[in-house]
Amino acid sequence: MMLFLTFSLVLLTYIAYYLNKKSLVSPPILFSGGLTVASIIAWINEKKWNLQLDYRTFFVITLGVLEFIAVAYIIGFLFNTLISESLDKKSKVYIKIPAYVKKRFKVVLIMQILVVFLGIITVKRITGISDLVSATNYINYVQNGFIQGHLNFPAYFVILLVFNSSAGMMAGYIFIEDIVVNKKFNWPLLFSVLIGFATPILTGARGDSILFLISLAILSYFIVKEQISWSSTNTKYIIWGSISAFLFIFVFEWSASLVGRNIESINLGDYISTYCGAEIANLNEFIKTRQFPIKGEIFGQQTFVNILPTLSRLFGFEVPEYKLDIPFQILNGHNTGNVATIFYSWLYDFGYMGVFVLSMVASIISEICYKLANKNYGFRIIKLVYGYIGALLVLSFFSNRFFENLNINFVYMILFWIVLKIILFRQEKSK
Repeated sequence: MMLFLTFSLVLLTYIAYYLNKKSLVSPPILFSGGLTVASIIAWINEKKWNLQLDYRTFFVITLGVLEFIAVAYIIGFLFNTLISESLDKKSKVYIKIPAYVKKRFKVVLIMQILVVFLGIITVKRITGISDLVSATNYINYVQNGFIQGHLNFPAYFVILLVFNSSAGMMAGYIFIEDIVVNKKFNWPLLFSVLIGFATPILTGARGDSILFLISLAILSYFIVKEQISWSSTNTKYIIWGSISAFLFIFVFEWSASLVGRNIESINLGDYISTYCGAEIANLNEFIKTRQFPIKGEIFGQQTFVNILPTLSRLFGFEVPEYKLDIPFQILNGHNTGNVATIFYSWLYDFGYMGVFVLSMVASIISEICYKLANKNYGFRIIKLVYGYIGALLVLSFFSNRFFENLNINFVYMILFWIVLKIILFRQEKSK
């Protein structure tokens, strides 16, 4: 059955590739591609985990992916029909980012460095631990429920960390464009990118650092694609992307020690399988052993866990404190983690209807953002927005990142991009 699931997902990804003009960063490709890779890895480990795929798991995944592709295609067709071809790609000439923007970014870099120092001081003060690595480990353990504890970070601290990531992603676009278009290497921009990447680790959030890197990869694709037209040469970008992903896995495994994870007893193969394939097995176990939807105290508490607090403040209702129901799984004596693809939360809260409705919603949002991002050459805020959303789609094989991360912090991120663009891109007065 796993072989059939893998074949079906490969076929759907192939169809999505051609329906979307061979764009490697279109929403259907990013959504189906991540799940396809996870399915392949789960298939390889089928006997090890004693994975007996339930037919319901097969239909949830394949029909969810099929619906996502179909809805995206319809939205894309409507978008192209309603918006005249004469308005599409308004400027065929690539407008480069002015040199003065890169000079001004040095001030942003200084601000990022100050935020890092303030972040370190805050982390040590909140945890009461003087050693930064130990303090980060403690935060990670509390947030993942490994130990009991209470962390109360001030609102300004969270917003400042979002600023660092936002500035780092904008710097990443400018840095990559400088290399691709101008053949130049800008060290201050690189440092800004590195700070943006590393800042989430202060609170043990390796996932946000991964999102950062995937977002930059999507933005890189936009930049390179706008310099040349290609189709068959997509192959070389797939190869380079695969090599980069493989190398990143080593860094990702090593980074686990920074947030207190014990990796000494885990070999690389098991580590990759747990993080990139076991989610299929865990979803299958959930579907086989539990009755859903599971009614919680509030509507959609598993799916909208990070959105509900914001809505509660806006509309004046209380959200009782609760923890996500994501138990660790042991399958055939192997620890397969506690995440189970994007479909787990949807099934948990809303059953099969949740998969139908939320697949449609995610497809519509991401396809509209993609079309807007792909509409014009050169730097646009919407490209940064889609780069982030695209990264969330990639991680659909892992967990419900799409709805978890479209929260108030994402709004802050967009606002920071807008403010930075207004300040940094303001034209210099002619002398």
